[in-house]
Amino acid sequence: MSEEITKTVSLVSPELTVKKTEALSYVYKTYGEILKEAVEIMHQKGITSWVKGIKELHKYFRAKYPDLPSHYIDEAIRDAATRLKSFQKMKKKGLAYTEKPEVKQWTVSCNVNLWKLSFQGVEISTHVGRIRIPLLFHKQFYILYNSGWTLRSSCRWKIEDRKLRLYVFFRKTVKSNTNYSKVIGVDVNENNVTLFILPDHKAMTIVTNHSKIVLGYAYRRKAIHEKHAHSLRLLHVALRKLREKNVKKALRDKVASLIAKIAKKENAILVLEKLPKRFQDIVVKKNGMKSFDAHRLKQSAIRGIQNRIVKKAVEHGVKVEFINPKNTSRTCPKCGSSLNSVASNAQRRGWQPRILKCSKCGFSHDRDVIAAWNIAKKLDVSSMPWSSKGAHDPYVEWLVAMMNRKVEAQHPSLGVTRGTIIFKLRINY
Repeated sequence: MSEEITKTVSLVSPELTVKKTEALSYVYKTYGEILKEAVEIMHQKGITSWVKGIKELHKYFRAKYPDLPSHYIDEAIRDAATRLKSFQKMKKKGLAYTEKPEVKQWTVSCNVNLWKLSFQGVEISTHVGRIRIPLLFHKQFYILYNSGWTLRSSCRWKIEDRKLRLYVFFRKTVKSNTNYSKVIGVDVNENNVTLFILPDHKAMTIVTNHSKIVLGYAYRRKAIHEKHAHSLRLLHVALRKLREKNVKKALRDKVASLIAKIAKKENAILVLEKLPKRFQDIVVKKNGMKSFDAHRLKQSAIRGIQNRIVKKAVEHGVKVEFINPKNTSRTCPKCGSSLNSVASNAQRRGWQPRILKCSKCGFSHDRDVIAAWNIAKKLDVSSMPWSSKGAHDPYVEWLVAMMNRKVEAQHPSLGVTRGTIIFKLRINY
């Protein structure tokens, strides 16, 4: 089974000359005008096919903008059709807040006839001919370019602060591994991601302390609002410097990449919980959470981390399955009885162990480890060629590692591990 995956790389140019900026700004502005008008007309006529849209509107826009390369008109109409289809899907789900689609931001789409990329830069077609623009190539571009990824024939660009930002797309066909020998249950929580490997009975808790990051930025934003309440411009400048979105995204990417590498090294399939949409909103409403606690949980990005894990797993050729999450953290993985809380530490100030104990067999362990164990057990593994170990093993190896943004360490038993090892336990039961 093979699947095609796509990655987007952003390249920025040095500051452009006045003539180049004016030429590109004209194309960018005109493209936006065509896009807005095309969305309006196609919405009124009920057209969502880009082929019908081009047949209906190409001559009209060609006569209105005779100096613009005609391929830009076709790309703008195609862009409008994509936006209309997306709007209709959102409206059916009840997530559209306007009567018709609105175009507030856009990037210029280019097909193979409108641009040409080289290591000297990029050539882009404009109303005054092709313009050559130097680009600042970075490490990520060269990694993808030299590791089997194919550069697509289309791109997108926009002008910001007299600089060109070019978005290029790489694609790669990856074959998913179906001959796996192990199962890894993945339990994603607010402050950690816990793995449980069967039949090895190894557990690993990757501590992210996401709640500390969320609350830290919340208090900083509150202080910034109080300090710059008199000046909206200074307020926006101070908020942009926080880089909260980038920090959270980098943390999710590191965790997802680590889990995918572990699964590939262990030749395992990943098993995740199938969580409903707006999962955090449901929990907040159920528990009556307010203020910072509600904000903390809504920003925990549990589904976001799951999505990143799935994408990284596909990129590494690792198969992913989803199971029903019912009672994964309430049932004893040994005997199936109910569990009672021994130490329920609040996760508001970061990760702490939450111990549960079985009322029947006496088994006790961390709540997240138990959940990951039950998630792994829920997968149908009757046809899998297990090794000599099984559910009767009298111990569980538990590794806890802190995920840091700057410090990196390696642990040989579980592959590449970014972070600091807190402790490693061998718990008998």
